[in-house]
Amino acid sequence: MDKININYVEIGNRIRTAREAQGLTQEEASEKCDITTAFYGNIERGDRKMSVETLFKISIGLGVSADTLLFGKVSQKSEEALRLLLGIQGKVDEKQFEKYLLIIKNIATIIERL
Repeated sequence: MDKININYVEIGNRIRTAREAQGLTQEEASEKCDITTAFYGNIERGDRKMSVETLFKISIGLGVSADTLLFGKVSQKSEEALRLLLGIQGKVDEKQFEKYLLIIKNIATIIERL
């Protein structure tokens, strides 16, 4: 298997762009993401690698999909849908969130049949 090269500088730039789009300082963003300000700054500069857990925290904290942070911009509608789901997930317990997902899957099935 070929070695995968992850460009942490590009990922950091995407994280910075997402933060700046919300008008947040690094300190404010790090609080929302539940990581230290110093570590957050290192991530934005691409100086430090991050775990999947940290990527998840940043994704949730900034309301941006992990795909967008890793690979670049996805469509605005996809981003909006992900932001909506993340918002719902943050407000309900796991069991309720599973019900939301089931409803969405059922609606998708109905739409496919039309």
